[in-house]
Amino acid sequence: MVKPDLSRATSDSYFLVFSGFPLPYVYMASAVQWNEDYAVTTRHTPLIPNVKYSCSTGCDLVFFQHKANGRYPSWRAPRVGERITAVGGSPYLMTTIGKGKVYPTPFINTNERSGDLYAIHDAPLIKGMSGGPVVASDGSVVGINIGFYSTTLNDVSAHPGVNTAERMSIFVPYSIILREWGMLQAKLDDPHGTKYVSK
Repeated sequence: MVKPDLSRATSDSYFLVFSGFPLPYVYMASAVQWNEDYAVTTRHTPLIPNVKYSCSTGCDLVFFQHKANGRYPSWRAPRVGERITAVGGSPYLMTTIGKGKVYPTPFINTNERSGDLYAIHDAPLIKGMSGGPVVASDGSVVGINIGFYSTTLNDVSAHPGVNTAERMSIFVPYSIILREWGMLQAKLDDPHGTKYVSK
């Protein structure tokens, strides 16, 4: 089960984001500050204001303009087997956390056709934690939560990398977020897609 973060130790690693016009505050997700000017969250949360970039392959992330309030987290790639804490908001607007570890097997969402290899941990998630950080024990953010894959409705016994997992929670790993940030930077540097060659 997820638990409220009564210590508030992880509450500064994310913030809540809500849908805008024409359905303001109908949808809610969590988001993580990427740098001083941009934050990242899930693409499946509709109508997020100030979105400046959506994943080039159709993967489940967007970057939106959001000024950092003080510091922003350090990011790095997840390590197989390391202990993590999934963090995010709840429908009751409280910070919730789930503890787990990173699994070696990648996850492909065949419904979105992006072909991207998402990562798996076994910490519990609830509605509102989408877009929230996956935090390693050193405090680094290693990805953002997307959702879960039911091990009750789907047989995973043939997959040795996850057949012992009590649950499968899916997250966008740092490598994909970094790749897409590079794509956004290229777009910001050359918004019309024109190539200039100095002579």
